[in-house]
Amino acid sequence: MSGTRRNLCRVVLDTSALLVIGKHGNFSEIAEALEGVCDGLTFVTPKRVLDEVSRIALEKGRRGLAARLLLKLLSKGYLNPEVVEVGSCASADECVLKLTLELKSSGERVVAVTLDRELSERLKEFEILCATWWHSRRKFTLSSGPKREP
Repeated sequence: MSGTRRNLCRVVLDTSALLVIGKHGNFSEIAEALEGVCDGLTFVTPKRVLDEVSRIALEKGRRGLAARLLLKLLSKGYLNPEVVEVGSCASADECVLKLTLELKSSGERVVAVTLDRELSERLKEFEILCATWWHSRRKFTLSSGPKREP
């Protein structure tokens, strides 16, 4: 019984990751990408990210369609991320960064899922493990990079 939840990961989803999930209708690739790193996953996203997805859903085009599909999936309980209010953020990306750092500082194992290269680099500065969508492979994969001092 001891150690069975030792590698539970809190997976923080940003807007771009959620839009990919909406577009492809499948998030199991996240679990596959984290196989061997995490025994169990708990999905979490800042409220600001869902607000941004709702705004994008009003747009025409592929992004708007992906956002609408995602919101429909979420309304049916698919993925069901914990939505967290993160105070004093200038942007959704800043909320993802702040939430991820708060979870890490509380001792939780955290993985951020993003397609945003700039956000990914900022997260890696704080030694946060990131997963990203590889379009050519059509799946989420862990991204690695040099660790830098913050």
